[in-house]
Amino acid sequence: MLHGLPGTQLSNGRSATSYNRRRASNACLVCRSRKTKCDNQRPRCGFCVSNGGNCRYVDSDPSQLDRSTLTILERISQLETSLMIHIDSKLEDRPFLPTNEQFPGEPRDLHDYAYQTQGHRATSRPYESSTTGSVDWRSPAVSGIVQNNPGTPDVVPSDDAPPSAEVLLRASEMSIESILKWPIFSEAAPHLAATLEIPLIEVVDRPRPNNVRQQNSALPDLSPDTINCLVQNFLNNNHIKNPVLDVKVLWADAREFAESGPQWDARSCLLLLVCAISTLSAPLTDELSPGVSKQQERLLTAEAYFLASQWRIGMLCHENSFIGAQCSFLSAVYLLSTLRILAAWKCFVQAGSQCLAWLTSQGRMTRDNKLKANISFGGDMLWEQNENERAHHIEESLYWSCLKSEIEVRFHLRLPGSGLGEVHYPHLYPSPPQDVPDIYDHTSPSSASSRSFSNPEQTHMDRQNLQLAWYFYLAEIAMKRKLNNLLVWRYDTKSGGELLDQKSKDLRLQRNVVEFERQNEDWYHMLPAQMKFPRDSDVPSNDILRLILRGHMNDVRDFVRFPALEEVLALKPHAPLRSFSPVQLQLTRECLQIAVESIEANRESFFHRHQGTWLMARTCTRSSLILLAMAMRCQAEARSTGVMAIELEEMMLPSRWRKVVEQTVEVLKYWSDESNDLARLNDLLRDLLHTYES
Repeated sequence: MLHGLPGTQLSNGRSATSYNRRRASNACLVCRSRKTKCDNQRPRCGFCVSNGGNCRYVDSDPSQLDRSTLTILERISQLETSLMIHIDSKLEDRPFLPTNEQFPGEPRDLHDYAYQTQGHRATSRPYESSTTGSVDWRSPAVSGIVQNNPGTPDVVPSDDAPPSAEVLLRASEMSIESILKWPIFSEAAPHLAATLEIPLIEVVDRPRPNNVRQQNSALPDLSPDTINCLVQNFLNNNHIKNPVLDVKVLWADAREFAESGPQWDARSCLLLLVCAISTLSAPLTDELSPGVSKQQERLLTAEAYFLASQWRIGMLCHENSFIGAQCSFLSAVYLLSTLRILAAWKCFVQAGSQCLAWLTSQGRMTRDNKLKANISFGGDMLWEQNENERAHHIEESLYWSCLKSEIEVRFHLRLPGSGLGEVHYPHLYPSPPQDVPDIYDHTSPSSASSRSFSNPEQTHMDRQNLQLAWYFYLAEIAMKRKLNNLLVWRYDTKSGGELLDQKSKDLRLQRNVVEFERQNEDWYHMLPAQMKFPRDSDVPSNDILRLILRGHMNDVRDFVRFPALEEVLALKPHAPLRSFSPVQLQLTRECLQIAVESIEANRESFFHRHQGTWLMARTCTRSSLILLAMAMRCQAEARSTGVMAIELEEMMLPSRWRKVVEQTVEVLKYWSDESNDLARLNDLLRDLLHTYES
């Protein structure tokens, strides 16, 4: 692969002829751990400056390296330089309009995409026009006014740290429970006050009578064919969202489990959890209609697998083991899929604590854990991993899965976490694995123990799934970091808090809308073709990964505009609409339009059971409450001013708002027999809709 490089000559003994070499660049530890190009600026490189990395250099003495090592370093440097020039040229030449399959210059493999997501911004390009019919804040004219205005506050710099507990608590003012306490609701429906006084934590802890609770100790089918199908289904529909298991090890455990039956050990516990989650799981397109996700036989079988796993998990709680953290995380995923929210939160916190203990005890929090480089002269792989190094990407993946899942649930429940987000973890992104090992490679020393009863076709599918999983995973983490930065900008008291006049507040808000929209556009255009979702909310994504990514982008668009909407609906609910600035009204209209689009985008997942079902239902409910709040405000202003309510609604509300609110009632009704929280929200939303109509 490297024979064409200048200044090199290889022999069977890997010696090199004499040469005049340039010293290989000494990348900082952050860039080396991420395997990205470092510009070697001192004292901090460009990547660490822009991303808040802990930039440190370890200078080595080249005189201590033998000639063959120097040759390898030189060749890596030359190859890396050539690759970066090639990538940059592709990005510069990329046209705006996509082809049918892929954008020119899109990342063609995992590590190319990982490079782009790690702070290397895409080349600027013309922004798409707004699809909402509102003013395009991304246009050069608008952004130029904002950016060139003297005295405009800068966007808070990002350090990519997770939001603190204090920030999450303040951010809960955007939650359903806070919105329901807005004056517009308490005045229009005072009879709901008693219901709203009950804390959410008490509501979610009450089991519903129809929620599956099986106490039968009998295990379901554990035949080899059944286990094989369940593991493959898990890899197809679950592991792609949270790649926290080693595929090779999972198949080896499945084979041993099928041959020996369940044991009272950690491996059996983990495999039973895989079976439980897999039994509940189906592709998004298989659950587009009501009923499939609520088949009782399927729910009872999944619960039997889960209970069998819980009889074995107790011994893992006090051990400092990585598999214990994996089992706790998968338990939380199952509980969240069955809408047992408080139990899921406890398991996520347990998983985060176990993950934190393991990473700390293994030194992951205190030193660089880069993979060692080895040149493969005859093959396509530049990086090889030994057994310990191959496990690092699983550890990093579990860290991110625990952290993002814990934050998602805590945002709603207002409960403390594991402390995982309070420590410094030296990896901005998890490292993708190089490949799924070939379980049929009999030349491998471990082939005998790792070969499962799967077939080569499944192995090929596993490789495809793993690539999709890491495309999605890196894309989701990139968007989650943007969302976390947005929360810190808005709710961290250290980031601002000074008193501003209305013009300055408008300019600050405009500037941040422009900035986060630009980041959204850069993120979207860097997405691999497999992760590209339709921008029109009416067009289904037909894929759970694309649906989730589209939802995350809508969250950022919503949250950055929320301050304008909050002032109109919550802080000054009795002020005439004409008293607000044009910027406030425009951003409020856009926020309401995004609320409609968010519900429409989730429509295809209304009856789909997965880890995010409860979160999806609450997101749609929040959007519906915002729309109803504006409709009620228009009614109230019409009564006090004599202006026609329909005129105010047409000025502020999207035309499809009634339809999406009714669709939200539909989804809440569907899941209300399993969740006391969603049942209560169903009653509240129907009551408020009736109040508005009357």
